[in-house]
Amino acid sequence: MIGALNLSPSCVKTLSAVEALPSSSNQHELNGVSELKNILGLDRKTFNVKFSLRGKDGYVESRVTWYDARENHVSRSEYRLYFQTNTVMSMAREGSTLVFGIGRDNQFWAELIL
Repeated sequence: MIGALNLSPSCVKTLSAVEALPSSSNQHELNGVSELKNILGLDRKTFNVKFSLRGKDGYVESRVTWYDARENHVSRSEYRLYFQTNTVMSMAREGSTLVFGIGRDNQFWAELIL
């Protein structure tokens, strides 16, 4: 049982169809929001995230990569979070919410709210 998450720093992202539905896109990427940039920084990194579903016990740990999809462009940046397929994100829908943040366990969490 994971109980209530206390995430700090944290941010919230509402998912678009392209981010949530395999029928719209098979890219497994979330567009970066400025608050996520504040937490993760500007450098490319790969790390584990604990994905959980709001109101359910347990979590799934999955690898993600944070990167600038336009890193070779001189004046543009477009940050994305690439994630591996996992059971939590398979439940995501357009309009679902992800809460990202660092937990008391010093791990990065992504909690899905349907």
